[in-house]
Amino acid sequence: MGIQTIIELNNVSFQYNDSYEQLSGVDLTVAEGECVVITGPSGSGKTTLTRMLNGLIPNFYEGNLTGSVKLKGRDIHEIEPWSFGRTSGSVFQDSRSQFFTSVVADEIAFSGENYGLDPALILERVTELAEEFRITGLLSRGLHRLSSGEKQKTAFASARLTDPELFVMDEPSANLDMAATRELAGMLSALKARGKTIVIAEHRLYYLLPLADRIIYMAGGQITAEWTRAGLLALTSGQLDAYGLRSPVVPEGVDNFTVRQAEDQGRGSRQQHQEHITVQHANIAPGRFKPAVLEDLSFALNRGEIAALTGPNGAGKTTLARTLCGLLKEREGLIRINGQPCKPNQRLRKMWFVMQDSDYQLFSDSVLNELLMTHEDEPGATGRAERLLKELDLWEYREHHPASLSGGQKQRLTFAVGLMNRPDMIILDEPTSGLDGRNMRRVVKLIWEMAESGVTVLVITHDYELVCGACDRLLLLDNGKLQVDMAVTPATVPEVIRLMQAGK
Repeated sequence: MGIQTIIELNNVSFQYNDSYEQLSGVDLTVAEGECVVITGPSGSGKTTLTRMLNGLIPNFYEGNLTGSVKLKGRDIHEIEPWSFGRTSGSVFQDSRSQFFTSVVADEIAFSGENYGLDPALILERVTELAEEFRITGLLSRGLHRLSSGEKQKTAFASARLTDPELFVMDEPSANLDMAATRELAGMLSALKARGKTIVIAEHRLYYLLPLADRIIYMAGGQITAEWTRAGLLALTSGQLDAYGLRSPVVPEGVDNFTVRQAEDQGRGSRQQHQEHITVQHANIAPGRFKPAVLEDLSFALNRGEIAALTGPNGAGKTTLARTLCGLLKEREGLIRINGQPCKPNQRLRKMWFVMQDSDYQLFSDSVLNELLMTHEDEPGATGRAERLLKELDLWEYREHHPASLSGGQKQRLTFAVGLMNRPDMIILDEPTSGLDGRNMRRVVKLIWEMAESGVTVLVITHDYELVCGACDRLLLLDNGKLQVDMAVTPATVPEVIRLMQAGK
């Protein structure tokens, strides 16, 4: 028996209601057992394409769909909405949006219960999947208490429970540290070995290269290029930049970063050795009555310094960020600004926190108004907003509602809002998750400019390209402690990458 086709798209176009066209004349065929990676700039239509493969289009997202979309030979209009999950397992970029329950074990079991599987089988599968994803200790925990990476693992385990033939994933590594991403690659490899079909929309290509049969490139709602693994590896650095792609391999040396650091002429001068933020013997907890996740924490950041805060998922990075900016109160110890003890309500006025979940920080009715909010009477505010939107490739969307943007576009918008507020210190939580290579480099440039103006920057990230290309220091948290505090220089780049890959 020959290889069967599981996905067929013929001349497919789609436009969301009251929005611009997302797909235009797309043709794509995927065979059973293939692993196809879809990449391309933010807003190019990758997420829209995945939504057709799991039934969200046309059953949830309304719009004008033309052309033919078939799964296993059946037109998607003929498939009952409830039955898509038997064929297609989904992992969304924002895992919160696919949760139906409040506890990890219940969430993993939900699809099995929904399809009436035997309770004993469901329990067995939940136990197996929790062990495979290393989340057994989280089964009784509330989903709202998980880190972003832990939520992503829970979502993947839930998609696995009914053992569908097709897995559709949208940026599954966006919130994972490098060690967890390596685990994800191993799980995907095991799925492929079992003959499962995998379609992944992704910007981070390095972990998928050994698995990918084809790499599809989208731009402007169309498929404009296609490569095999060898073809992608054959692209020059100039061609990768032109396509806006990230590096398909993790470099062993410093060549990919040395030039960028050398071009940053102010890198040395911006470190003025003027101590700005000091943390002394602090115990940090995610809530008043919750146990501390970080203990006896001490470090200092100089004015105009760019520091990367990294470590395994769940290490306490975001909790530390919320404490620094005054959203949480330190359990013990002192936090000083310019040498003076600074209470949480005082820190709130001096720092700006760009959250990873961008939806929490978007309130206005248009992209431009989002930047101008609270700045309406400020001289030159409109000009500054225009410059930021152009630098972050968002100007053409200035009249669009923020909710209509892609995940990567929302991420850049919240970053621009932070810059508009000209804070004394800015904390960026995964500012490049969901960003293509071109926009990642735009963010790096703006971070440099902020530091040059004297703003202290703390970047929470698992993105080795961002750390090596933009940051002065690496702070690595693990097991409740600050385990590493080292300078990021061309000489230390290999060690930085090794530490981030090890996850400790």
